[in-house]
Amino acid sequence: MNIKKGLVLLFALVLVLSVGCSNKENVSEKTKDAVKKTEEEKSEKISEGGRIILSVGDDPKVLHPFYATDRSTMTINNGLFDPLFVKDGEDIRYYLAENVSISDDNLIYTIKLKDNLKWHDGENLTADDLVFTFQKIVDEKQNANSYQNFIIGGEPVKVEKVDNLTVKLVLNKVSVPFLSTISGLSPIPKHIFEGEENFEKSEKNQKPIGSGPFKIKEWKKGESVVLERFDDYHGGKPHLDEVVFRIISDPNSEKVAFENGEISTRYIDFETYEKYEKEGNFNVFGFDEGMLNYMAFKLNSEALKDKKVRQAIAYGIDKEELINGGYNSTKYAEPAYTVLASDTLYYTEDVEHYDYNAEKAKKLLKEAGVENIKLTLGYINGSKEQQNQALVIQQRLKEIGIEIELLPLERGAFYQKLLDPSSTDFDLVFNGYVMGQEPDSYKLIFTKEGPYNFAQYKNVELDKKWEEAAIEVNEEKRKTMYEEIQKEIMDDMIQYPICYPKALVSVDKKVGGVEEAKTVPIFMFEDLSKLYLTE
Repeated sequence: MNIKKGLVLLFALVLVLSVGCSNKENVSEKTKDAVKKTEEEKSEKISEGGRIILSVGDDPKVLHPFYATDRSTMTINNGLFDPLFVKDGEDIRYYLAENVSISDDNLIYTIKLKDNLKWHDGENLTADDLVFTFQKIVDEKQNANSYQNFIIGGEPVKVEKVDNLTVKLVLNKVSVPFLSTISGLSPIPKHIFEGEENFEKSEKNQKPIGSGPFKIKEWKKGESVVLERFDDYHGGKPHLDEVVFRIISDPNSEKVAFENGEISTRYIDFETYEKYEKEGNFNVFGFDEGMLNYMAFKLNSEALKDKKVRQAIAYGIDKEELINGGYNSTKYAEPAYTVLASDTLYYTEDVEHYDYNAEKAKKLLKEAGVENIKLTLGYINGSKEQQNQALVIQQRLKEIGIEIELLPLERGAFYQKLLDPSSTDFDLVFNGYVMGQEPDSYKLIFTKEGPYNFAQYKNVELDKKWEEAAIEVNEEKRKTMYEEIQKEIMDDMIQYPICYPKALVSVDKKVGGVEEAKTVPIFMFEDLSKLYLTE
């Protein structure tokens, strides 16, 4: 596959450690109609200033672009730090970058920044900041999440300053997915972090200096994060004075707060979506997130080390029953059979589907020579979908001789245990991720050194195949390689795919600018500067 000079792409490389819900067919079309109608009604009623209050389930982990992995942190960081650019289908939207070009040999990527960019403290954002950012990403000591993506052919990508607004990234070998890597990147300020030994633990993350439409005003741990308008924002002065992220871990409390007008938006389940849509008191939106909801096997569990046991569990689950339990019908969640989201390049369903087969499950357990297995399934407390699905799995696996203990956890505790490779609190875990349309991004989950390899999966030969696929420029060969990767992961059954949901969101009718702000995966709104209150 030849990459044409000047082509600019973005596939958001993000992992989200919480599970959303969705609608498959007509929700997106209804959303378009709702947005159009809402914006037409409010187009002449913009009230400059004021604040909107968004809810997040937990405190951000660290307000720094290198380290965000969960929805709360990513959502808040999105208001603080701008990316270089984004691409939505054929629609390219530049943020900090003015343009990006690629050499004819696909080894040099040139990034030119817009002029007169400012950091929140008034300092200029220049090529020096980009050079510093790229150099620190490939510094192993900083443990940046995207470190692996900047190691091409075993060597770190080199960065060169061309002028005050331009840098070149030089690869030693062609890497087909490299555009995905640079497009999702948000630079960090050199003048703030130069000399810091450990960026992740730096006190400077408590009051981050970013480049986004809003800057940090106040962070009350366990209560809220308040952002205030950045008047020198390159995209124009934001409409709102403040954006507040109120921390509400309990879904019931969040629901009450929203319906009482204490918060402006929230993610909702399918029942609430239908209720709000019928009553008409709030605007509701549904959109594709490219998310996969799944159940992972923790391979540090002795009972799950044998592949046949994991396969038996997969055959012992009725996927349709599982989806109906969480979403009432497949109308709200499409069945998933592989570990890639359905909009990912080279996605295939030509893998083992593990259709429900209790007898085959029992046979595999017998072949593995195990009996009286007891496992713990962990998930986030308060998620109706996860609770219902956990009960379905508990009942089905009991029928094949496996006892499942349910372990609902408060959101913060869940993340802590999930991220701790030594944790043995649960053997199975519900989770979800959004990794974008470039399949190479998934290697962060399924390779030995991948930062999101929570299952602790180790497959040396498959790791090599991931690396080979990333540098394969022949499209047909690359397609075959990623299809083989999917088949092998599904054969190893380290992750049971459940469904591809869409996000459902409710918005207070006083909030306008939804169409311009764009509903997007993870962040809910891509550009907070475009939201406003109506009179």
